[in-house]
Amino acid sequence: MEKRRFCVTEEHLKLLKNAYVEWFNWEFGAPGIDFKKPYGNSCVLHDICEIIGLELFEDEEGEKHLSSDQSAYCKKIHRELTIVLQILVHNLAIEVGEYELAEGYGIDWKKVV
Repeated sequence: MEKRRFCVTEEHLKLLKNAYVEWFNWEFGAPGIDFKKPYGNSCVLHDICEIIGLELFEDEEGEKHLSSDQSAYCKKIHRELTIVLQILVHNLAIEVGEYELAEGYGIDWKKVV
């Protein structure tokens, strides 16, 4: 079976560092990242831009907006945090670089040296 690879970036780590982790009290309960305000505010894409240092553009009224490319990129790295969290939890450490998952499905991510 083909090995799966994933590259952890500085941007992933910045998002992870700014994530709001709390206790969700459903059934047995579990810790998790706040799904409504994962980075502290309800405007998730604007939060992501601020955290990773993307500049928004202002319209005539002075409101800040993302370009469609910025929006797509922010959504992509936000969703990739699932893999970043799997890597962190499995290895009890994480750093920028390439990781590999041998079985294609699972949690046994190893850093590629």
